[in-house]
Amino acid sequence: MNRIPLSEPKLMEFLDMINASIKKFSMLIKDIGTIAKIEAEMITMEMVDLDEIINNVEWSLANKIESTGAVITRELEVKHILFSKKNFRSILYNLVSNAVKFKRDENPLIHIHCVKEGEHIILTVRDNGMGIPKVRLNKIFEMYGRLHQDIEGHGIGLYLAKKIVDAAGGNIIVESEPGKGSKFIIYLKASPALHPVTDVSLN
Repeated sequence: MNRIPLSEPKLMEFLDMINASIKKFSMLIKDIGTIAKIEAEMITMEMVDLDEIINNVEWSLANKIESTGAVITRELEVKHILFSKKNFRSILYNLVSNAVKFKRDENPLIHIHCVKEGEHIILTVRDNGMGIPKVRLNKIFEMYGRLHQDIEGHGIGLYLAKKIVDAAGGNIIVESEPGKGSKFIIYLKASPALHPVTDVSLN
């Protein structure tokens, strides 16, 4: 249909509507396919090197990090966790990407911290970005729960992050305030064989 010359404005309007609908359905199908693979991929568990994943995320976002002047710091008391490597990267990529994307006028400052407390590994990603109003905090983990329609994105990243964490038997929460940034806290079950970075077996 796009290749057929059309002179009637009304027909052009209908064709534009059809094209827009097809694009939306295409994105929806891809999103559903991504969600469907999450739990299956959780079966493939391996010892994930957090430094390696963070380095990979920084490399993937290098252009955006450079253009915004973003600074990413890390404090990893635990450097290895038993998890799906692909899914863990997806979580961290989304959180860091959002921290860069939803920045204020100043350069983004992103701090990644990982520690073991009792039976849990606690991973936090803190930023100094735009922040989220309290009334919207419960919405951000919903599918297509975008808070800023004028900023690029499909609104599925945090939904996927929560889906992954839930599938692993963990929990993800957010603390945020407009103009003061956000802090995402992820609780994961620690592997019985997991030890802090001081354990020479992991060095």
